[in-house]
Amino acid sequence: MVVIVATIGELHAQYSADALRFSQTQSSSTARFKAIGAQIGVGGDLSSIGSNPAGIGLFTKSEFSITPEFNSYNADASYLGKTTIGKKDQLGLAHAAVVWNSIVSKPKGAKLDEGWISFNFGLGYNRTKAYGDNILFSGTNTKTSIADYYAQLATINYGAPNSLPSGSLERMAYDNYLIGYDKTNGQYFPETDVNNVQTKNDLRTGSQGEINFAFGANYSNQFYIGASIGIASINYTSNSNYKEKGFNVTENNNYDMSYRQYQITKGSGINAKLGAIYRPIPTVRLGATIESPTWYSINDSYSEGLDTKYGKNKVDSQFLNKDETYDFVYNLRTPLKISGGIGIFINNQGFISADIDYVDYSTINFSAAPNYDDPEVIIDNNREILNNYKSAVNYRLGAEYKIDKLMLRAGYGIQGNPYKALDNDRFKISTYSGGIGYRFNNIYVDMTYQQIIYNSDIKPYTLNPGNSPMASINNTRNNVFLTIGRRF
Repeated sequence: MVVIVATIGELHAQYSADALRFSQTQSSSTARFKAIGAQIGVGGDLSSIGSNPAGIGLFTKSEFSITPEFNSYNADASYLGKTTIGKKDQLGLAHAAVVWNSIVSKPKGAKLDEGWISFNFGLGYNRTKAYGDNILFSGTNTKTSIADYYAQLATINYGAPNSLPSGSLERMAYDNYLIGYDKTNGQYFPETDVNNVQTKNDLRTGSQGEINFAFGANYSNQFYIGASIGIASINYTSNSNYKEKGFNVTENNNYDMSYRQYQITKGSGINAKLGAIYRPIPTVRLGATIESPTWYSINDSYSEGLDTKYGKNKVDSQFLNKDETYDFVYNLRTPLKISGGIGIFINNQGFISADIDYVDYSTINFSAAPNYDDPEVIIDNNREILNNYKSAVNYRLGAEYKIDKLMLRAGYGIQGNPYKALDNDRFKISTYSGGIGYRFNNIYVDMTYQQIIYNSDIKPYTLNPGNSPMASINNTRNNVFLTIGRRF
């Protein structure tokens, strides 16, 4: 996951990065399948409502469960030779669902296990992504300053200082004496020196979720079909602050600069899933699912502000700017996803399962909302997507083993790298999980520990040609899920 700094000079890059962020979701589930991971070909669990709706066709009783989760996020960031750690914990609702079992009435004397046996209905909530991130990095830059970036933006986008728009980032930097203007060559230049201390903190909150209405049917205990409609939602907030301390050569004074960025994105959308499970023999289940794109309508509000104080031991002068806000309303279509899975059952003692997904992130598409009058932003974002993203394959393996009423589970998964130009192994997402479950009468309790590991690179500012500093971040999420359920 590469995060590109968002400024007015290259605001289109922000939205293409967000589009990928909102497309890389995971099917949330009960603690049972959080531990196992691979569920497309298994079914018979409330997780099927949000993954392969054919799986609810295997239910022979009605069932309800709820799954709260605890998430702990660690970001180990390396920036300019210095390592910094960011942490954040949060609680949330991962999954809640109910399935109603409905047996098909048959004429007297008819075989109960042939033909249509049951039509089941499900309703469930899945949290498909959590945004409890706290990214922090700091270091001393001996080569560049963010003022180099501001100078490049002003030179590329505008002419003399009287052409700098009020409220623009370039105007803020000029008014803060971070950049100056050379009338001779018509270019802006940084007034700051190198060997400055740079620190960035990006706090992200929110989540993506989905409410699914599902149907599943059982034909002769051998073929199961299902479909669902999902109502998806996005609630994402990023509160970022970049600080730089150093010496301003032109002003002959120390400076302390703060560049604030705040983004809040809300959206709603709709999708559909169609699935099937087939039992060629009693011990094998084969599953497949087609998940449509999610068609979102999104409201995005982005603001930025730049303040600078001068003085070594006291504030000789300070320049404060009101945050400027930029709103963008757009439509987003996420990729189609095709999944297949297999479950192999062993003597009623457990099973081994495997899943595979195919997702083409280059098919992400922006379109203009009604009354939107800047088509260039839409065109630029779609060009960014085609140039930077590619298709990816996800894999999941899992197993469950039963000892009387106790069940032991484990799983492993890889979410493929979506970037064309970046190393496949470095930018994949790996998931490790394990859990236990206990059944008594019609009540069950499951608990799972899950660890998600992935890498990301963040540039606090982008220079052309590329002397841009970069933070390399090792991200780890440690999650605990608890499911309590009842059959009725």
